[in-house]
Amino acid sequence: MTVQDLGSIGEFISSIAVLVTLLYLAVQVRQTRNATVASTMLANRMQFQNIMIANRDSLIAPIIVKADKGEALSDEEEYRLSNHINLQWNLLFSEYIQLQIGYTEGWAPSDKPALKRIISRYGGRASNWWENTGREIYPDTFVEYVELNK
Repeated sequence: MTVQDLGSIGEFISSIAVLVTLLYLAVQVRQTRNATVASTMLANRMQFQNIMIANRDSLIAPIIVKADKGEALSDEEEYRLSNHINLQWNLLFSEYIQLQIGYTEGWAPSDKPALKRIISRYGGRASNWWENTGREIYPDTFVEYVELNK
């Protein structure tokens, strides 16, 4: 066997090693993506659960009821409700971004019904917050998405 034959065998073995390495990396990337998606889902669900808990919380629940009825709120109530509305918009924005990068599929509630629910709640305060604050702080792509779907 010549040196050239040994070189050819070495090249063949190294090409197989490269192929095996690429297959292994493809599997690892897929597993990492799946773990990231699962983590993202968990984080979104936890944030959504926190909002739901806040809705039932003794401090915000009466404020939400008053706001939905169109009743006047004190300055402190307006502040609490504004923070609550901000949390809801942040959740929708987070889910929108994750949808754009392919981390969420149909499980994300950042859809038309969710947007319409938020816009129509709290005696118009959520809509006012969007017009006065949200449109200014979120990127144009999200603003366009909301405007098309509200």
